[in-house]
Amino acid sequence: MASVSTFGFSFLLKLICLNPKPQKRAVRERHKPSKNGFDYHRSLRLRIQQIAFGGMSSADALASTEEIIKVPERASAKRALERFALWRDAHPGALETCPPLTFASPGGLFRVFFQPDFLVELDSRRTAIHVWNTRYPLSRNLVLGALSAVAARFPREGRPDDFAVLSLQDGSLYRWSQATKEHALIGENLLSMLDMQCKLARAELGLPSPWPEIPRPAA
Repeated sequence: MASVSTFGFSFLLKLICLNPKPQKRAVRERHKPSKNGFDYHRSLRLRIQQIAFGGMSSADALASTEEIIKVPERASAKRALERFALWRDAHPGALETCPPLTFASPGGLFRVFFQPDFLVELDSRRTAIHVWNTRYPLSRNLVLGALSAVAARFPREGRPDDFAVLSLQDGSLYRWSQATKEHALIGENLLSMLDMQCKLARAELGLPSPWPEIPRPAA
């Protein structure tokens, strides 16, 4: 019996928007043992949290990026914070915290961890927003499918009115409230498809099943 992988929501978005071959490769790599747990966007998320809940100004957050040692990470965080400041100017509502959600895939071969960066009221809807800052193009239909999967599993108690992905690459805002029944179906199909990718990766790497085998009855 072996544990299953947990996909952060940004990783899930990247996976579903990849072409088949790189998608298969990414899932396979995720199942390999790795000592490298570096989160390239941790410094950005930390500063967004400080702006939202720690009383830090956008200007101070931007200035603090000079403390980031790795040049590409520093440049990415700085660019994203500049765009976040512009978005906040256009959406000045109070920011609140929102509890995370972890749920299992339909086949139980991976888990998804959805951590909103903040909650803000947009068009009278309390909206849980996950920030995206990866240099990879998102597909609107696939993102709405993924958000539909989250919305379908979020507990009713304390549930936001809406769920969204804010891209700091181009300023796009993808909102679950814009999704249709077709997007909900897309979301479930995406999870099932990734279950199959995980199953193939386990077989190729010789990993045991995450579930104990059920003994066959004696003849």
